[in-house]
Amino acid sequence: MVNISRFFLFLLICLHGTTCLGGVLKGIITDERGAILPYATVYVQGTTAGVSAGGDGKYQLQLYPGTYKVICSFIGYKQSAYNVTIQSDEVKEHNFTLSEQGLEMTEVVVHASAEDPAYAIMRKTIGRRKYHLQQIATFHTGLYFKGVVRSRQLPKKFMGEKVLESGLDADTAGKGVLYLAEEDADYYASGGKERTIIHSVKESGDPNGVGFARFPPVIPFYNNNIDLSGKDSRGFISPVSDNALNYYKYHLDGQFKEEGNTIYKIKVTPKRLYEPCFYGEIYIVDGDYAIHSLDLFLTKRSNLDLLDTLRIEQVYLPLEKDNWVIKNQILSYAVKLLGFDITGAGVSVYDNQTVNEDIPDEVFNDKLISSYDKSANKKDTTYWSLKRPVPLQLDENRDYSIMDSIYKKTQTQAYKDSATIADNRLKVRGVLVTGMKFASKNGANKYTLNPLLLGMFNFNSFEGLNMAPKLTWEHLIDTGKYLRGAIATRYGFHNTHFNPIARIDYVTEDKSWKNRSWTIGAEGGKYVFQYDADNPVLPQFNTVAALVYGENDLKIYEREEATVHVARNYGNGWKWNVSMSYQQRIPIDSTGYNYSWGKPVAGYTQPLPEHLRETTVWEKNDAALVHLWVSYQPGYKYIQYPDYKTGFSNLPVFSFTYDKGIPNILNSKSDFDKWRFTVKHDFRVKGLGNFAYNVSAGGFLNTNYVSVPDLMHLYGNRGIGYASPYLSSFQFAQYYDFSNKEKLYGEAHIEYNLQGLLSDRIPFLQKARWYFVTGTNTFYAHPNDYYTEAFIGIDNIGYKMFRFLRIDFVQSWDSYGGHNSGIRFGINARGLVAFKLGEASGEW
Repeated sequence: MVNISRFFLFLLICLHGTTCLGGVLKGIITDERGAILPYATVYVQGTTAGVSAGGDGKYQLQLYPGTYKVICSFIGYKQSAYNVTIQSDEVKEHNFTLSEQGLEMTEVVVHASAEDPAYAIMRKTIGRRKYHLQQIATFHTGLYFKGVVRSRQLPKKFMGEKVLESGLDADTAGKGVLYLAEEDADYYASGGKERTIIHSVKESGDPNGVGFARFPPVIPFYNNNIDLSGKDSRGFISPVSDNALNYYKYHLDGQFKEEGNTIYKIKVTPKRLYEPCFYGEIYIVDGDYAIHSLDLFLTKRSNLDLLDTLRIEQVYLPLEKDNWVIKNQILSYAVKLLGFDITGAGVSVYDNQTVNEDIPDEVFNDKLISSYDKSANKKDTTYWSLKRPVPLQLDENRDYSIMDSIYKKTQTQAYKDSATIADNRLKVRGVLVTGMKFASKNGANKYTLNPLLLGMFNFNSFEGLNMAPKLTWEHLIDTGKYLRGAIATRYGFHNTHFNPIARIDYVTEDKSWKNRSWTIGAEGGKYVFQYDADNPVLPQFNTVAALVYGENDLKIYEREEATVHVARNYGNGWKWNVSMSYQQRIPIDSTGYNYSWGKPVAGYTQPLPEHLRETTVWEKNDAALVHLWVSYQPGYKYIQYPDYKTGFSNLPVFSFTYDKGIPNILNSKSDFDKWRFTVKHDFRVKGLGNFAYNVSAGGFLNTNYVSVPDLMHLYGNRGIGYASPYLSSFQFAQYYDFSNKEKLYGEAHIEYNLQGLLSDRIPFLQKARWYFVTGTNTFYAHPNDYYTEAFIGIDNIGYKMFRFLRIDFVQSWDSYGGHNSGIRFGINARGLVAFKLGEASGEW
């Protein structure tokens, strides 16, 4: 359940300094009626040094000995000042009471037929957008972040687990803190390069927690497009973007004076519903036409998918003339889902900002974008009590205490043993659908067994009813070192063939570099495989088609083999694997078997399509094979955690595959050379949606003896309504009709998801938040061997964050004169795997 809470906070995030050895000024901040003003800003006049109040209005400002003028401000309220002289180790208390900001309209006369004066102000602000965006060549700031997730209501159970008994700090009414973390960091930016250095992190309930390595130092409203949701969103249009006047209505609520500056308060409203726009207020500094502060929010009417509401508050301070820098930022949200009523807040406080000063080159060395001090998650309570600029609330202090106690309990051997026993109990869902899992008492050995309904039993015309249990095993040798094995058996009740196969791998993972690993293994035995190693036919759907409709698309053969393989992942974008195998391929005949639940059938489809029977020899044969695969993704950047390093990249992935059939080794007939080069990428076009492609070229250099499993196969689909994996398959290509051994071919899968563009203008679609998607899947070898299809569909169908359904209309054309069309239903995975139930035959 803690992972669920962390996920809710992560939706928001996808969205320096030394201990002060002086006195303390503390108190509480309220309005004139005594209402708490949460997260108000308290700072020393003439500087950007300060803190934010907590959610309960309490603040605590540490000061070196001296005399100061301390300012308290809150969006929509008049500033309040307090002169204080403080000594070392002295604690003084002062409560700020703020009155609502009185707005004046004395300098502006608004006529009924005239344009609202806010438009003139916003035009000047938009005109200076690039100036403010580019005026900071280098930037450094200290950064404190606190993220907290609270529940207002919880369901009694979630996925069969009693929620209030799962280690959450919540009362019997379901109210409490679900997740709490704090981080203290330095952020640097220069010439498009960024670096966050996290000095300390504290995560409630996990003394080894690392919080979030990447949290934005500031949401940049001077950008045209505000990215809060990653590549799965068009982003949101800033109220000061170049095209903002096409999307927003503005109203001048008034103006006020603050420290010699005239500040305009402007109400921001989208012109149309269901466009990616903000609501709220933005405050603009006269003359500078810079953002002074803002209070903006998004709702479902803004095409906000995952959350019900998201609110962004920012306060800027003048570092120097015409140069305003962020002081604090508060992101708060609410979401109701599956019985959970969740609220959350992320408070960022920026301090010691410097602009356009030299940053040492070593800050940006080693392609690190984020790093942790070695002892970042080892700081004690005293450190945090002196360091945090936002005081903890009562329930947050309580949560740290309770979750630390729970963590200690879960680390005892007695608790671990009882948890293992509970996890090992057979559950109906596991037996039938998800699979059965077991672990040894000490956790060194883990076992899984495939489920009865989705994996173990299927039907096809070759074997009839078949049973295929598969047991996997993982043994922990030492930290980062594993033995992983699998054994599968398969029995066909019609052909009475029994086929067993096994695999063993030794895996060693670099403890200091995540995803850097070696795998060495061997495989041997006899099993049933599809002709196409990508396993395009889902056995579960083939079972239904064969029994109900008398149609069998699953094309399989038996194979005896002995294989050794080696794989290497460098963790920096480079990967490769090599395998060598000796195989005996054995065709299976289905002639004469015609069992079906429906009306009797004369016979199922033949083991091979007609064109392959004419052009390819399919016989029992031996094959000595070598397989090489290399992949590279440039542009890797890294995060250095306290104990390990990990990398990622947003650039395209390039891969190359080479397969060689070697004749005259023992009885091997195989004699071919096959290659394929692929480029894959998906990226967001800001404001216009997401574009993705998977483009390949390949062919055969030698075709002296090519058996059916060695052909180039299109990932086809003849299923009843379901979509095969997007961006790698063909939705209406008949299985094996385009299998070939061409010298050269090209294959392209291209998809453009508009993510609300156009559909946000159509009444029903805009309210449902359904998105248009279009593209093509194309194969071409020569004028007599091609297949292409175009599709247009609707994506993002579902409810709240469960928006993974997709419907496409597909039209195809091919070199056989075919013109198929129809509907495909699928799951556009948004980070998951495309729709593919259970285990395909051959993915043993």
